[in-house]
Amino acid sequence: SLVCFFVMPRERAAARRNLSRVTGTTGWANLRLAYRLFFNFSRFMVAYTELKRLDPRELANRVAGREQTDQAVQSLIDEGRGAIMVTMHLGHWDLALKLLSRFNVPVHVVMLNEDPKEVTRFAEEARATPNLSVHQMGSSPLLGVELMTRLTRGEFVAIQADRPVGQNVIVTEFFGAPAPLPTGPVQLAMATGAPVLPVFMLFDKGNNYRIQSLPRMLFTRSGRDHSDQDLREAMKRMTEMMESVISRHPDQWFNFFDVWPEPRSGRAGGAHG
Repeated sequence: SLVCFFVMPRERAAARRNLSRVTGTTGWANLRLAYRLFFNFSRFMVAYTELKRLDPRELANRVAGREQTDQAVQSLIDEGRGAIMVTMHLGHWDLALKLLSRFNVPVHVVMLNEDPKEVTRFAEEARATPNLSVHQMGSSPLLGVELMTRLTRGEFVAIQADRPVGQNVIVTEFFGAPAPLPTGPVQLAMATGAPVLPVFMLFDKGNNYRIQSLPRMLFTRSGRDHSDQDLREAMKRMTEMMESVISRHPDQWFNFFDVWPEPRSGRAGGAHG
């Protein structure tokens, strides 16, 4: 962690700017927070060394808060309407997928993988379970249709909602400044009526974790004439949910690039003070 913190100045600077926007910290407080971010990302990477061999039931014993999330997931399965599991690049999302494999429901993970095979093979091996399928963004123009079909069959879709990818992106107020964010999860929910369940696997003390699920979210359309307004209102609710989680765990939100494209005055300034 310490070596990476010093030899990756571009990533360190971007992380500090992001953290300043989120927390308002500057100077040494901001620097310490950035180092904690690098340290937690090291924990994230090291966790892959045991994920492949770790039985989901054994993992469950190291995760606090799972009873509430288990009840929420089982309730969605019983309703049979499908569900969209929304998370972010926060904590350890692949551990959450591993835990989800205990349930007898097909899960379709949507992601964008631009890293070399040598880098991604550990993650691919770790998340490989019988009920889980990975769909690459942009792999097919019919991906959205396929995901809608899966949801109507009562299956689950898992997707991260904090990084803009492709054409389904909108500039939204995020921590007081405009930022591009993906609309895919919201549009999928509006098109199918499937509930959205925000779920986050957080690092806890020692070698343990804590899973946090928030109340389900429903997004509806009021009509074709109001589709743009409906989308913007839905994205506002989504960003407010994301802000509430990131604010409590800023040192576990792994973005080593500028989330806000342009430097802005106010809280974003002074990250290097």
